[in-house]
Amino acid sequence: MDGLPRPSMAALLDQWSVQPVALAAAVAVTSWYVYAARRQGEWPVRRTVAFAIGIALLVWTTCGFPQAYSGSLYWVWTAQTLALLLAIPVVLMAGRPLDLAQGSPGPRAVAERVLRSRPGRALRNPLVGPLLVLVLSVVLFFGPLPGWDSAVPPLGWVVQVVLVVVGALIALPLIGGSSAAGSLVVGLALAVGMVELILDAIPGMVLRLQTHPATSYFTDRLTHRWSPSALHDQQLAGAILWGVAEMIDIPFLALVFLAWVRADRSEAAQVDAVLDAERAARVALGETDGPGQTDSPWWLTDPALRDRFRH
Repeated sequence: MDGLPRPSMAALLDQWSVQPVALAAAVAVTSWYVYAARRQGEWPVRRTVAFAIGIALLVWTTCGFPQAYSGSLYWVWTAQTLALLLAIPVVLMAGRPLDLAQGSPGPRAVAERVLRSRPGRALRNPLVGPLLVLVLSVVLFFGPLPGWDSAVPPLGWVVQVVLVVVGALIALPLIGGSSAAGSLVVGLALAVGMVELILDAIPGMVLRLQTHPATSYFTDRLTHRWSPSALHDQQLAGAILWGVAEMIDIPFLALVFLAWVRADRSEAAQVDAVLDAERAARVALGETDGPGQTDSPWWLTDPALRDRFRH
């Protein structure tokens, strides 16, 4: 098959292959976002711009160069999958679509049902995200899915949309601001993320260093006169997976650290509010602080810690 030209800089813009499922989803979500933003009234322009960039990246990734070459080059398929799972959802969630859904009765009900479901709660847990990315890397790049994607294009179309949805749920605790996780859970997520920073390099290293094809992708790959060997294609994909996974971990860890700081600040404010209320109640009862009457340390009155320090 020689209908597809060799990849080039020009091909990044002039090679297109329409993916109907993702295109329909992009049109539907964009229409709803515009309608909801107008109904909201004063909606920050920066959020609209972020969402528009995310939609543009989604359309190009699923209908442009990546889609046109994903059935012929494994390294393109790998880059496309990583973009749909780890990059595009972050940009889309920066547009705060769930905040808009709070002002729309119908979408709000749907969003709440999804987020309150068991899978939704699990994916929104910041402790689950880093581990899930590692598991998905193994399933996506070493299982039968790459071969099925090439052999049955409609299946690949659906998988692409599912990847964006899963990626959005993973990014929600970091960008959406709706997670109720405490500082301990977020701190554990930071620790797990640091370990995962090392572990998620393994899939890319395996693909890069293998001396034989390690995926079913090449069973149904479209070949051209310019097609690289299967091993060379796989090694390029491994280098991309290895490098991109490491680069994405850095901002991910930074976002988790900021979420940890926010959670700790929120919990500290709650404790301070309780102490201030207790002090105000004593003052109202005439129990002013004297030489022998002082506030107890907060950890002696906190329900979760007081029993640990009492003998």
